[in-house]
Amino acid sequence: MIALKRIDNMDILTHDVARLVDFYHGVLGLSFYLPYQAEEEWAAIDAGNLTLYVFKSEVGEHAPRRTEINPDNAPGLDSFAFEVDDLDEALQQLQGKVVWVTEETITWKHPNGTWYRYRPFYDPDGNMLYITEPHPAESL
Repeated sequence: MIALKRIDNMDILTHDVARLVDFYHGVLGLSFYLPYQAEEEWAAIDAGNLTLYVFKSEVGEHAPRRTEINPDNAPGLDSFAFEVDDLDEALQQLQGKVVWVTEETITWKHPNGTWYRYRPFYDPDGNMLYITEPHPAESL
């Protein structure tokens, strides 16, 4: 069996690298993993436990925006989420800077006691992201 360790990186293909760099670096405040040179039309963004690569694509149109309701979306990669310590503070900092998917914060609870507060939003290309405040179940 192969010994997979962790997700090292994810790629986002876009028609406008600079616009996504402005969003992920400027709006969300993520730093660059590798030096950014706009003329190369790609960027490596440090997203904590993985590197988010943004590459130029000149083919086709972006897939339609996804919703927070999984059964309503076509198969494929859906979204990714950034953990925050205080969801209310993060929501306040992003207000007016992102397009929210839902009007309200969502709370989801698992029977084992783990629960999450989160809210989805879109990047400028329509990719769905979340900010989430996880609350693991108490250890027994």
